[in-house]
Amino acid sequence: MRLLFDVGNTHMVIGLFENDFLKTWRIGTKSFETEDELYSHLYSLLSREGISENEIDTVIISSVVPSVNYILEKYASKYFNVEAIFVNAAQLKGMELRVDYPREVGADRIVNALALKKYYGNNAISIDFGTAITIDVVYNGDFIGGAIIPGINTQMMALFSKTAKLPQVEFKFLDYTVGKNTIDNIQIGIIKTVVYGIQKLISEIKKEYNTDFKVVLTGGIGRSLKGVIKEFEIYDQYLTLKGLNVYYDLLKGDNK
Repeated sequence: MRLLFDVGNTHMVIGLFENDFLKTWRIGTKSFETEDELYSHLYSLLSREGISENEIDTVIISSVVPSVNYILEKYASKYFNVEAIFVNAAQLKGMELRVDYPREVGADRIVNALALKKYYGNNAISIDFGTAITIDVVYNGDFIGGAIIPGINTQMMALFSKTAKLPQVEFKFLDYTVGKNTIDNIQIGIIKTVVYGIQKLISEIKKEYNTDFKVVLTGGIGRSLKGVIKEFEIYDQYLTLKGLNVYYDLLKGDNK
């Protein structure tokens, strides 16, 4: 049985996999400081599903937070007696990273690209809504780059923290484009400019490569944006976790 970690800046998504996803959980990335605290978090979650430590034989990690990697490594070693496998560009198989500096490509972007290729074809774009929004482009089966944008909540928090009178607002995609109050103005100003900016970027990518890319949303906020524009029709909650499985299968030479 595989235990998968998708470690983001704010949250980590944890998946339990055996032939299919058995269970997933979401916890704060900074909710623990040692491997023992992480164990106490996950022990109750695993026990609730009737899973013991002895059933887990593989731990695979995609992390964009180096400060927690050592904790995860110790957790895998101490409680499962396995060496954690961290996604990295140097060990990538099955796909070329056709960018200027391949080893700088984040682990999350690598596994998203692998999942895109396997499940959505050789020409696809993922939009991962997190603390940062990452746009990853797979063209002719290889990762060719993309874009990084400050996340929607990141922009909202920055505006709130850097101004004296503007309030903190909730995420809400409004069906009109002229705000009549401060909250509406902020929601329209941030959320709609992000969405329509991404829409324009996708259009330019398709034009530049003369290819009709399939577009896939993922990440927490992605679910709420599914369908708001015609390009946002596919939402895959488990895209990154699926990519972790693909990475591991390719690494072990078992890509069925």
